[in-house]
Amino acid sequence: MEEILGFYRVFHSMRYVGKELVIRLSRPLPQNALARIRRDFSDILASGSFRLGASLPDEENEPLLAGLPRLIFRFNRKHFGRLRMLVDFLNRETA
Repeated sequence: MEEILGFYRVFHSMRYVGKELVIRLSRPLPQNALARIRRDFSDILASGSFRLGASLPDEENEPLLAGLPRLIFRFNRKHFGRLRMLVDFLNRETA
């Protein structure tokens, strides 16, 4: 039970939108956390960088999630263990 509650402490859900992975968060991400993510998790990027954003136009079919803040990036679709480490970071450092 603790594992499940911890996993969803800040992480809400994720979805691919085109080439981008959108991680939805239950609360905003502090700017200093974004700087650490950019520094510590760049190895999971296919290209570009991490950015904070709002709901993307292709997510309009999920109106109940539209208000959630997002971490958006091009995931390389290879390093899923590191992706889990990013989720753990989000839950630990921004809770």
